[in-house]
Amino acid sequence: MKNISSRASEAIGRVKWVAIIGMLAGAVVLFVAIGFEWRGFWGGAVQGAGIGMMAVGAYFWGYGNGIGRAEPQAAWLPSRDDQA
Repeated sequence: MKNISSRASEAIGRVKWVAIIGMLAGAVVLFVAIGFEWRGFWGGAVQGAGIGMMAVGAYFWGYGNGIGRAEPQAAWLPSRDDQA
């Protein structure tokens, strides 16, 4: 099994922190837009920006989790019990 270097692990950790901050910032922007009851084009644009920030944050959170697993390429092999 291959191991991740400490430098790569730090980079993955930074990606996850950026994702968390992006999701929180998107939630704050969305709740501010809803709380102030912004209407019209600009209200919709701010709400869309908040939702978009949360979606991008969720993407990078999944990317950081996926790349951080460091499993070998052939992690599963079929059973060889029936071969004689």
